[in-house]
Amino acid sequence: MKNSVIIPARSYLILILFFLITSGNVGGQDVSQDSPPLPENISKIVSASCMPCHSSGGGMLARTKLNFSEWQGYSPDKQKKKAGQMYKEIKKDAMPPEDAREANPDIIPTKEQVEIIKNWADSF
Repeated sequence: MKNSVIIPARSYLILILFFLITSGNVGGQDVSQDSPPLPENISKIVSASCMPCHSSGGGMLARTKLNFSEWQGYSPDKQKKKAGQMYKEIKKDAMPPEDAREANPDIIPTKEQVEIIKNWADSF
C-alpha cells in the first residue's frame, strides 16, 4: 500500500461540481427549451399573488418549491405537476400564506382568478 495514491476530498468535490455544471442539471431543475411560458392571464395573477416569494428575488424556501422565474426551464411534466399543486394550495387557502394575506390583502386571488388557475391546471 506504500504506492497508493491518495486523492484529497477537495478534488472529489471539484469533480462533482464540474459534473453538475456540465450536465445542466444544477439544483435538480428539469431543463427543457420547449416548455411553454405562462399564459398571459395566469402570468398576471402570478405576478400579483405569487412572484414576490416564488421568483428568483423571493425567499429561498418558496423558490425551491416553485420558481416562476424558471418556469420555462421546467419540463412539460414538471409544469403540469407544479400547476396542479399550485391550484390545490390556492384552493385550500394555504397560498398566499396567512401572514402575507394579512399584511397585503390585495394579493389574495379572487374566486374568478382561482377558477382561471383551475382551468389552466386542468388543461395540461
